[in-house]
Amino acid sequence: MARERDFDTVVVGSGMGGLTAAALLAATRRERVLVLERHWRAGGFTHTFTRPGGWRWDVGVHYVGSEVVRPGMARDVLRVATGAEVAWTRIPEPFERLVFPGFEHAIHGGGPERFAQDLARVFPQEERAIRAYLGDVRRAATAMAPLALRGIAPWPAAALARVLLAGRTRLARRTTGEVLAARFRDERLRAVLGARWADHGLPPSRSAFLSHAVITAHYLDGGWYPLGSAARLAQGAQRVIEGAGGAVRVRAEAERILVERGRALGVRLAGGEEIRARRVISDAGARATFLRLVPEEVPIPFRNALRRAEPGMAHVSLYVGLSASPERLGVRGENFWIHDALDQDVLWARRGGVVRGDVSHVYLSFPSMKDPEARAHTAELVTAVDAAEFARWAGTGWRRRGPEYEALKERIADAMLALVERRLPGFRALVAYRELSTPLSTEKFTGHAGGEIYGIPWTPARLDMGFLQPRTPVAGLFLTGADALYLGVTGALMSGLMTAVAACGPGTFARVRRAAARLGADAGRTPAAAAQPGSGRTAPLT
Repeated sequence: MARERDFDTVVVGSGMGGLTAAALLAATRRERVLVLERHWRAGGFTHTFTRPGGWRWDVGVHYVGSEVVRPGMARDVLRVATGAEVAWTRIPEPFERLVFPGFEHAIHGGGPERFAQDLARVFPQEERAIRAYLGDVRRAATAMAPLALRGIAPWPAAALARVLLAGRTRLARRTTGEVLAARFRDERLRAVLGARWADHGLPPSRSAFLSHAVITAHYLDGGWYPLGSAARLAQGAQRVIEGAGGAVRVRAEAERILVERGRALGVRLAGGEEIRARRVISDAGARATFLRLVPEEVPIPFRNALRRAEPGMAHVSLYVGLSASPERLGVRGENFWIHDALDQDVLWARRGGVVRGDVSHVYLSFPSMKDPEARAHTAELVTAVDAAEFARWAGTGWRRRGPEYEALKERIADAMLALVERRLPGFRALVAYRELSTPLSTEKFTGHAGGEIYGIPWTPARLDMGFLQPRTPVAGLFLTGADALYLGVTGALMSGLMTAVAACGPGTFARVRRAAARLGADAGRTPAAAAQPGSGRTAPLT
């Protein structure tokens, strides 16, 4: 596979954006695409891992919104990119519980009206403001359109979109904190609406309202989970790629994008192997692509802007194997967002204290209760951290960082479990196995500096970074993934589509539509057997 022009396209990174772009080129144009993955398992944040005892965990996909199941472009892209192999189960209602000192709020997936009614019952004096806020969410979310057109639409069309959406873009540029403070007087209501900031990586005072609006709108109809785990996404895409003569290679770390006379012509791997292609797509993130993979002598006008961009969110994840079903604790499979204070910005500021056992917020998910195919009960706990607190171990080997590091991980795990125990007494007694990952693990397996998980953070300033788009200053080189459009499974799906359009032209939209129609109307629907996840009634669960 090292021969000249073995492939039409080489994709660096097998995250959802890279796999989607590769699979769309394979499915709609029969291109031979090679996907390179530095990890020993493909999928990026969609991959899963197991441990003895039947336990299986996701590393990134905890739930997605209804775009993957309702008619529309996102569902069509998913069908084509995975060969319509992925079915979805709905997370039991309420699908989220937001926990604060002294009160909690449950979120149901009944659409914007149900969302408004549930809030108005608790905060009746704010009902008018709640409905106005949902209007803000709807308007701000549409400002994603001109961002999606960057690099793919003719200049007049992109300019017209910016003009038509100028007012909504102004709203999208405000911080989430500014919008919430302008709409609501009740501190508890502001805490509820801002509670899921870790879904997009920044607390209210720092995040662009656009990012908050997209996530809020995404989950108004509830949460969904891939039947058989998130690994089905990568597996389906790999089969599509291989079906057109392409391949997915693991343990294949890209060291350099080969550029000759201003054009990308392939990739050199660590170890020296060179792979040539007429097109290169990078799913490695903007920082890694332009600051590490593209040779320094190649002029990139925004390199300094990338160097100045603030780091994105880093996290620790605690993967827990359970000895019995969490149903005995009253859990049905919903997500928990547990906070020990109302002010989300204060919680963000305290993230550096996690290494000292000060865990102020935890996202808690139960993969096994969402997936009828799970063989054993599991939970995942996630909290934001300051990656700088782990810098002293930079350059050390995975699982070879010494007793001080292992003691640090035990301290963090104990503190995370203690916070969960306050909301779910008896949870710790169910823990039969636990394993903690840190930003060092994320950096090793993804190549993202500092272990950032969402790429360039969604501050208001990001909206002015016009270089975050599929097209790049290097001919034949394209960007995909979170930095090319938006984060999450659906964001990456659509970034993969936009990259394919940038590479092959606007006719790609019609090709995807036709390919999705050929796959059949029933593709991707939730099977009846998967309609009741979390019941504990499926035979494999013990």
